[in-house]
Amino acid sequence: MMSNSGYSDVFVRMKVEDLMREVENDRLANLVAGPQRPLRARIAGWLVAAAERIEGRPQGSIVRAEA
Repeated sequence: MMSNSGYSDVFVRMKVEDLMREVENDRLANLVAGPQRPLRARIAGWLVAAAERIEGRPQGSIVRAEA
């Protein structure tokens, strides 16, 4: 019975280490991506660009508004 308990401990420890590596990788990926605009703001930008394209206005106005 002692060997099963030891195996369970090792398995749990390995699983926790694996999950910790995954969380750290996700954290690093988020740092590399940097801050992003909220989804609502991105959708609003796409809608404004689509409206300008439909109306025939120049497309550069959104870039100036964001800068």
